[in-house]
Amino acid sequence: MGILRKIQVWAIIFLCTAVLAACGINREDKSGVKAAKMVHVQLDVPNKANAGSSINLKASVTQGNQTVKDADEVMFEIWKEGGKKNSSMIDARNQHNGTYTAQVKLQDPGKYEVQVHVTARDMHVMPKKKIIVEQAK
Repeated sequence: MGILRKIQVWAIIFLCTAVLAACGINREDKSGVKAAKMVHVQLDVPNKANAGSSINLKASVTQGNQTVKDADEVMFEIWKEGGKKNSSMIDARNQHNGTYTAQVKLQDPGKYEVQVHVTARDMHVMPKKKIIVEQAK
């Protein structure tokens, strides 16, 4: 087979692959059902807090432009930086408006990680933020 013929064969293979890939972009399965939009979680925690004070934790859960009022599970995990093995899990309270809340008191000053675990609509999302706990004045 000549070099021109090989280039033609590879060009046809490339075009067929591109067409097949483009057909999958609309994200519909064979039943015509579109794939679900991703669940998004906005984790709100303060950047800083005083040791021993009550800290509000909040997760706002959406899917597309709809609030998710029926998450299967929402839990906040908290640990001191470098000590994830010693983390604590706190169940969130469903506010029935797409937000899930909890409160925690951290007694020891230091840097902490807060990660929310949200299971909703067959998806699991786990955003994380840092909080600095300072000695109370």
